[in-house]
Amino acid sequence: MDKKILKPMIILFVIQFLVMVGFGIVIPILPFLVERMGGSAVALGVFMAAYSIMQFFFAPLWGRISDRIGRRPVLMIGLGGYGLTFFLFGFAGNLGILIAVRALSGMISSAALPTSMAYLADITEGDERSKAMGMIGAATGLGMVFGPAIGGWLGHYSFTTPFFAAGALALLVLPFAWFLLPETLHAPVVNPTRKRPKITLAVLQDPMFMLFAFNFILSFSVAMFETTFAWLAAAKVGFGPRDLGLTFTVAGIFGVIVQGGLIGKLVKRFSDAPLVLAGTVVSALGLLLIILSHSVVTIILATIVFMIGQSLLGPTSSSLVSKNATEGQGVSLGLFQSFGSLGRILGPIVGGVLYGIMIGLPYVTGALLLMFMFVIGGRRILSFGRRPLAQEARA
Repeated sequence: MDKKILKPMIILFVIQFLVMVGFGIVIPILPFLVERMGGSAVALGVFMAAYSIMQFFFAPLWGRISDRIGRRPVLMIGLGGYGLTFFLFGFAGNLGILIAVRALSGMISSAALPTSMAYLADITEGDERSKAMGMIGAATGLGMVFGPAIGGWLGHYSFTTPFFAAGALALLVLPFAWFLLPETLHAPVVNPTRKRPKITLAVLQDPMFMLFAFNFILSFSVAMFETTFAWLAAAKVGFGPRDLGLTFTVAGIFGVIVQGGLIGKLVKRFSDAPLVLAGTVVSALGLLLIILSHSVVTIILATIVFMIGQSLLGPTSSSLVSKNATEGQGVSLGLFQSFGSLGRILGPIVGGVLYGIMIGLPYVTGALLLMFMFVIGGRRILSFGRRPLAQEARA
């Protein structure tokens, strides 16, 4: 990797790692905190959906702002809002306030992810872009190795301490970004001859709609998993916060191995598009194995399979979007993330309802939807890898 790219990549890696440690810290205790406040699986679904509802509307807005004023200031806003709202979580005294803070968090912190991806797209091209996104994915996975382990340990003593620890870590990121990340956008991305893609029915005609749909289905399935897994694992094998932390830590290690050590080599050999489809199949298999598990070992192994599928699908689909973008990178990646947010809006609520009907139903539903996308969208996804749309537009 070029030395000019390496320095900002290392900084982004550290930033993403610290942010995801903060995110992972609260995962093992959220279901139990909501339950203590009198909430059910549906209430937890509403709590998780509140963030994504705001992200759905605000991620494209932040993407357009970053295309106009630069990546760096928007990234600062996202990171700062992310950290401050974690402190507000720690002071929340009831479920209503908790949900309101969750919505505020989604509105502000949704500036961070599409802007980070646009930053990467600014400084990389071709296979380097896939490798860079794989490294950021590895940072995400590494954060998810340490975060849940720390959260499970802290949550054993207090349900509020993990929130304050997460907020402190997120704010710790700000000096790194402020002093060490140079601005990559030196002129506003404005093309008056093209309409910016919007989240309307017209997006169905967008050439990249199938990639957006894949991200929606993956996010929908992951959201159902995240909403119900704690209670499913508790019902099947008696898991508590520490056990959940251990499970996500072990699964995260495998995610790091795939995204940090293997994804670059796999992309060079197979390219992005086939790996998107492979990740879809592996993710579906992982969901089915989870509901078939009846011991601690098998449920951890099944979660690992699911994590490997996500690790294959996530960075490669993001890379395909950036390579095929004919508009500003921030806009296209913002739309991509918004479809993911739409999945995270509907997934928690639907998952909570389905779990109330039968505990394995969210996992069967997620697996079937993933395979449905594989069947109807596989050929179109492969076509993206043959000649990116951006190249066609320039031809």
